[in-house]
Amino acid sequence: MSDSIVPADDAEILALLDFPAVPRARIVEGSWTPALQREFVARLAIHGSIQQACDEMGKDRTGHTRLAKHKEGQGFRDACDKAIALARQRLAEQAPPEPLVAPGSRLPPIDYRRKSASPQPSPKGEGAEGQVLNEHGEWEDEDSLARRAEEARDGISVKLLRARRLYLRDISGCAGKRAAFEILTELPVDWEKAQAMQPQADEPWRKPRARETDMLLTAEAGWLGEFTHGPDRKAELLRQVNAWRAERGMEPVGWMGEGEG
Repeated sequence: MSDSIVPADDAEILALLDFPAVPRARIVEGSWTPALQREFVARLAIHGSIQQACDEMGKDRTGHTRLAKHKEGQGFRDACDKAIALARQRLAEQAPPEPLVAPGSRLPPIDYRRKSASPQPSPKGEGAEGQVLNEHGEWEDEDSLARRAEEARDGISVKLLRARRLYLRDISGCAGKRAAFEILTELPVDWEKAQAMQPQADEPWRKPRARETDMLLTAEAGWLGEFTHGPDRKAELLRQVNAWRAERGMEPVGWMGEGEG
């Protein structure tokens, strides 16, 4: 196991690795040896994602499933369960962002007013007709607020689709993962386009939804780290790209539409 996976002083994770490994009938290249089983549990304790741990080790998830179902796999199953619980506990203990509204209180109601020719607020601090209180507690034209909200939704959709393209490209070289994606999502995928990071046929009209299976799989694989807990593979990829560019004296870049070109 790589020494960089578990800090030497992380007693909680190290304690999880003391379990009876699932015996292997024979050891061949790619086998889930006891060492690899413990590496898997260690990775699982860090981020809590079975799929992510498999991807990091270059393993298919079916291998984990076979170990968990093995007649002598109780120790491995218990270790995995405890690892996931530890990862979730640590994520929950991370300091949450400062809430915009105090716990137990409610957001003020949006004050919709009739439209007026003048958008200027009144001297009394009340909004003019046709204005609403925005998220900053300031008066804003109703049409302007609606337009900004729509732009924000479009921006999130673009990020979700970009993440899905990265995920599809990531699995495009594995026939099993391709088949699993198509079965689970019931979506047609052009895998040549996926390999080239090109839009799929459904992208012009089908808005991505975080609860749909395709986006859940994308998130589970770590490509929505900016929105969810766990590893951010998109950020990792960008760091690798900029490290490559730095070695060649090139300026760093960012994702298009997120501050840099």
